Amino acid sequence: MMKILILEGPDKGMKYEIEHDVTLGRDVTNDIVISDSSISLVHCEITVQDGAFFIKDLGSTNGIKINGIRQVAAQLYDGDGLQMGKTHIRVEIPVDNKIRPTEYQHGTLHDAVGTVAMEDQSDVSVHVSEGSDLSGNIFGSVTYFLKRKIASGGMGSIYEAEQIGAEGFIKKVAIKTILPTYAKKESFVSSFIGEARLVANLVHQNIVQIHHLGRHGDGYYIAMEYIDGVNLTDFVIEHIRRKKQVPVELATFIISRICRGLEYAHDKKDENGGPLNLVHRDVSPNNIMITREGEVKLTDFGVAKAAQFMEDDDEYLVGSVEYMSPEQADCAQVDARSDIFGLGVVFYELLTGVRIFKCRDQDDLDATLEIVKKADVPDPMQFRSDIPENAKRILMKCLKKDPASRFQTAGELGIELEKQIYSTGYGPTIVTLAKYLSGLGILKKSHA
Repeated sequence: MMKILILEGPDKGMKYEIEHDVTLGRDVTNDIVISDSSISLVHCEITVQDGAFFIKDLGSTNGIKINGIRQVAAQLYDGDGLQMGKTHIRVEIPVDNKIRPTEYQHGTLHDAVGTVAMEDQSDVSVHVSEGSDLSGNIFGSVTYFLKRKIASGGMGSIYEAEQIGAEGFIKKVAIKTILPTYAKKESFVSSFIGEARLVANLVHQNIVQIHHLGRHGDGYYIAMEYIDGVNLTDFVIEHIRRKKQVPVELATFIISRICRGLEYAHDKKDENGGPLNLVHRDVSPNNIMITREGEVKLTDFGVAKAAQFMEDDDEYLVGSVEYMSPEQADCAQVDARSDIFGLGVVFYELLTGVRIFKCRDQDDLDATLEIVKKADVPDPMQFRSDIPENAKRILMKCLKKDPASRFQTAGELGIELEKQIYSTGYGPTIVTLAKYLSGLGILKKSHA
């Protein structure tokens, strides 16, 4: 066990015991919250490895000083002094960890080391014993070259970028930023950080992968999987422009893939086996992508919620209003069944080209919310007569006002959708969708 005692700063006199990995910062999502305005929201992390304790900077603005020297990462020893902003901390570690190795000098290892750099170009050393694997913490500088702006939205912008590595390594990524005005709002930045922390460990073929959360100046950015394809909004608009309907089987296939991504996210557990209780809360055509290869992916967990990372914000209205569930529009507590309703609204639009909760005055938020909460869902057959009866049944069950009357899990819905398209034999695949997308010619107009 390690103890830290705050000697100077707003939290002077506070003492914490550390037995496992923890984060420190001024945001409430941290394991140890320090109320020092000169400390970053998520400032640093202390990790435990084989009984030893290590600290690493998480891209903070003011960094970490260990015994007066700025460090990106280092092992901690009894009596070390830490400085983060205006906060000064003394480290207390049991006798077994008091003796420093002979090569340790001022927080840096000097015996057969390789020195690399992080984003702020601070030095961090890696100890390499001859004939053995790397040990300790290893960081490298992460360099992104922005090529073009893909899109702008209410939150910020998305860029196509290249991640530059050693020896000519280049990986195409997407960079999501937040507007400077929002970067000054701690609650919004907390949500942005929460998005990255939530989705970092969501690894599924139907969810856009997050690679990195970083800082640039006073702002934040997320580096994520680059999608060469189109979003579902452009996909639907192209069909309307051509006066063409999306084939029922392909529409069902697209929804079934997002359903499997949601099933994975809804069922995700934390490291201790407890449920994350993750709800996307913004399942809409803008947040569904189809890649050139026919993969279907859900993106933008910016308003997603998990109890241990995000503040309780059920009293606030978040998400795309026209794709909300009635309970979300009413600012009530939501669960996975709310995402099923949103997916049903998307399914309806894919099949019919009609946005069922669209208000004539799109700027009238209250009127739109009333439509979502109270309006009956029209029979989709009045807009399209060739929808199979079973597909209609599945669709309308998703759109029940009462959550208890909907499909209760995304997995249950996924099974029904897959029965619909595969029960008679061969059905659509990603290859089928890729060929169809290519035939539309829409990929020539869009790069992401």
